[in-house]
Amino acid sequence: MTIFKPIRPVQPLEAVLVANASRARLFERDAENGAMRETASFVHPQTRLKGQALGHDRPGHAHKGVASTAFPPHTDPHQKEHTVFARELGQRLDVLVQTRRYPHIAVLASNPFLGELNKEISPATRKLLQAAVALDLTAFDGAELEHRVAEALQEAGVPVPMAAD
Repeated sequence: MTIFKPIRPVQPLEAVLVANASRARLFERDAENGAMRETASFVHPQTRLKGQALGHDRPGHAHKGVASTAFPPHTDPHQKEHTVFARELGQRLDVLVQTRRYPHIAVLASNPFLGELNKEISPATRKLLQAAVALDLTAFDGAELEHRVAEALQEAGVPVPMAAD
């Protein structure tokens, strides 16, 4: 006689995006124990370049007689690059939502960049967004990163199990 012993269902993985204006890392987080595994890494080096190196035009000039006026660009070149990177990350999150692999998504990004990223998150992605925390954790790895992510999500009101040490 075969004995069937049900095992507890496996909790689905959650997606965690850790980002700043020039670097982002996408992780899968085990909802049961909080362990994280990096699945993708993104680097946008243009945001670290000086304004002239970005190849943008100089401000426009208007001349009237002997007087002249300079017209600065409406948007800083670095700000444009932040928007481009935020759009790329927003599109990547949309792809994750379309695959229906993750029931929840959490975003932890540096404070000014989180606002840019929030503008680029689609309504479908927003429905799965469990938390958006203004915190730059891109410099951390391993257990330290798992611990800091768990703390940040817990402070945001998301129930988070701690990773097993």
